[in-house]
Amino acid sequence: MNTTKKPTLSLGLMLLTATLASCGGGGPAPVTVPGNPTTFTVTATGSTSAQLNWSAVPDATNFTLERKTNTGAYAAVAANLPTNTLTYSDTTLTASTAYTYRLKASNTAGASSGVERTVTTPAPGDADFTLSAQPLALTVLAGRSGSAQITVERPANPEGTVVLSLEGASVGSGPDRIQGTFGGASGTTLMLNVGAEVAVGPHTLTVRGRNGTVEKTVQVTVNVERWAVVDDDDSSNNSNHANPAYLPDSAADKIVRAAMTAAGRPYDVFVVPTGTGGYEPDIPDGPSAAQLSRYSGIVYYSGSSFATAMTNDDLASMSTFVDAPGRKLIVLSSAVLRNSVGGRNQLQVPDERYRPFLVTRAGLAQTASGETIMMPAYVLAGEADTVTQGLNVPVAARSFRSYVTPAAGTQTLFKEGDQVIATGKTLTGASGSSKVIIAGFEINDIAQADANTLLARFMTF
Repeated sequence: MNTTKKPTLSLGLMLLTATLASCGGGGPAPVTVPGNPTTFTVTATGSTSAQLNWSAVPDATNFTLERKTNTGAYAAVAANLPTNTLTYSDTTLTASTAYTYRLKASNTAGASSGVERTVTTPAPGDADFTLSAQPLALTVLAGRSGSAQITVERPANPEGTVVLSLEGASVGSGPDRIQGTFGGASGTTLMLNVGAEVAVGPHTLTVRGRNGTVEKTVQVTVNVERWAVVDDDDSSNNSNHANPAYLPDSAADKIVRAAMTAAGRPYDVFVVPTGTGGYEPDIPDGPSAAQLSRYSGIVYYSGSSFATAMTNDDLASMSTFVDAPGRKLIVLSSAVLRNSVGGRNQLQVPDERYRPFLVTRAGLAQTASGETIMMPAYVLAGEADTVTQGLNVPVAARSFRSYVTPAAGTQTLFKEGDQVIATGKTLTGASGSSKVIIAGFEINDIAQADANTLLARFMTF
């Protein structure tokens, strides 16, 4: 019987065959051609420009953008655009022309078939525009913000986009600069943030609009305010002015500070030290002219004190303050007026040392001390067609007051009966642009609500 012996595989050969089969050849996975972007939009942004946007493509390493007219062949507009570039602005077009764009994604395996979009540029428009601002001038407290609305008017067939910017010596970032940003739904609301250390007074800012070669400007003036209170009422905190534990303690202290807060005016306080007694030159001076120069507005009060109200240096400092452009000084003091005539109760020209301040700058012709014996309660009656119109402010009994005669051009603001007790002078000082209010009543004898209203009116004088 014949038999045929079958060949057999060794165990080692079988293991080698199985290992090779499991490895699949050992090479890397093949790279495949990327797909097209799923989103691709083209929008004409003017007669010679278009904006293109597209979505990212996985596995792509770059994009190629091509363009043709409907009668021409494709030509590359941008090649090898990185994959994180998903937008392109084409500004080399011709008006009233149809264009087709093709976008391809590529990698080492090749390029996608491409996706196409067509756009037609419009006929040439008008790039002109006009700028206006509302308001043209605004007042902003240092450390606060304000806004102005910029209006951009375009022709019926506008061309291009107007880009706004803000310029000026005070423009920038930091505590001594005014920072401006454009926002709102149409990007034309100018928000102004005034640094806490910006100098007081007017700052001229220029809003510039650009559209291609067309430029227009409009100016906005920002009047920066900073207020200070001069506490010269000889109360306990004045006697201990260097000790922070001594808080404002008198009625005048509390009323004035509360009224400033109610008016929305942040303020610094100068507490004038109490002297050892007597009159000029023994009593201490208040803030110097250099100290006052940081402020646009000053509220000075002396309460019921007479002996300490304004030294010669104080009168000079107040005059210097008023001489600067656009300052506002509010003096709430029967004492200053009483002392200006040595306590006499007949209206007369103030003593010589008071004249540069009270006559030249405050616009008073005469001053006098009021009644000092009975001192009954009375009412401050506001004057028609002034900031005090409609006000009738009760003043408590035993309250000192002084009277004045306003010179020509000085407004009467309050009367007690027929006697003038408060005045306001505009366009004064060396600059001819400051304002001074002199009030011969004591703020500490007025109810808080009335003081809030009165001081708010005075600050808008």
